Amino acid sequence: MLPDEHKSPPLVEAGMRDDVLDEQRELVALLEDRGWAVTEAEVSVYESPWEDDDAPEATLTLTARKPFGDHGDDDGDGDDENPFRVK
Repeated sequence: MLPDEHKSPPLVEAGMRDDVLDEQRELVALLEDRGWAVTEAEVSVYESPWEDDDAPEATLTLTARKPFGDHGDDDGDGDDENPFRVK
């Protein structure tokens, strides 16, 4: 155990982490309501890197996908002009 003067302060209060997670859930729900499928979510909560700002910060990254256009019932007639499609 380190002496008290060498202990690192807790990075962020648990309440803030809970708030960030709640907001993440809201954003995911909004995306899903609009037809997006959230495939990945990442949250980082940390102390501000700026010397004059001691407020904690958070970064939220969401990855979502949504098909657009005609994406069903491929009849295989060869009209697909995608050069990457395996025929």
